[in-house]
Amino acid sequence: MVVGRELRRLREAQGLSQREAADRLGVKNYTVSRNETGETPCKPAVVREALKIYRATPEEEAHLLEVLENANRRRWWQGSEWRGVVKQKLLTLVTLEESAKLIRVYDRDRVPGILQTADYARAVIRLGMEGAPPEEIDKRVQFRLERQAHFQESQSTRYLCLLDEVTLIRGFGSKEIMRGQLRRLAELADNPRFSLHIVELSRLNTPTGIGQTMLFDFEEELLPTVLYEERHESGLVCQEPDEVDHRSKSFDRLLEVSLSRKRSKQRLLDMSAK
Repeated sequence: MVVGRELRRLREAQGLSQREAADRLGVKNYTVSRNETGETPCKPAVVREALKIYRATPEEEAHLLEVLENANRRRWWQGSEWRGVVKQKLLTLVTLEESAKLIRVYDRDRVPGILQTADYARAVIRLGMEGAPPEEIDKRVQFRLERQAHFQESQSTRYLCLLDEVTLIRGFGSKEIMRGQLRRLAELADNPRFSLHIVELSRLNTPTGIGQTMLFDFEEELLPTVLYEERHESGLVCQEPDEVDHRSKSFDRLLEVSLSRKRSKQRLLDMSAK
């Protein structure tokens, strides 16, 4: 995604449209578009040719090729054991998770994957993959737990989550599974890396129209804030400043009317005791 952003900057500096760039590179128009947005990985040969066409300086070329080399290093999720499990939308998501300094999340349907217990994850995945063989469900649960483990190891990324109380009440699996999930959330509330805030069901005029939202904030020199929306078969990455700014402000408004970290933890403990 960093490579794509820089290629776009260089292309626009030369006054070239995506179509003109694609013609000179000998690729499809959508290839240039997807490379710039990070939807598909940039091939080294295409990047080198683009740098020539865009008249990049030697310093820009060296920097970008170094970033590309780091981006193309084998990651933990590229192991053969995850073949068939890691779809493109999941690849995009874990890449963003590994690069961000702050992740802001609101999901009206379920507890986000990074916060899920194994039992809760299994219940959610089984419901979404009705009829799938048990071993396939187990594999996806294992991958989710592996994601969590790597996220915990990183130590640098902060996680701010707005938990809709409706999600916590309705739940998945069974009452016992939900108690375990609520206890897990209460434990994470003590971790300084996690800021968990409950959006109360009883509060009137709560601005929950924001919908499912994931905002990834990066070091300033790396990338601007990215909006990620999970769809059924794909994930949508948005970097348009106006849309990202609108969603970010909507998230902040929802945060303002949510319970504090302290009160949210107590609510989680109270709910888990029922």
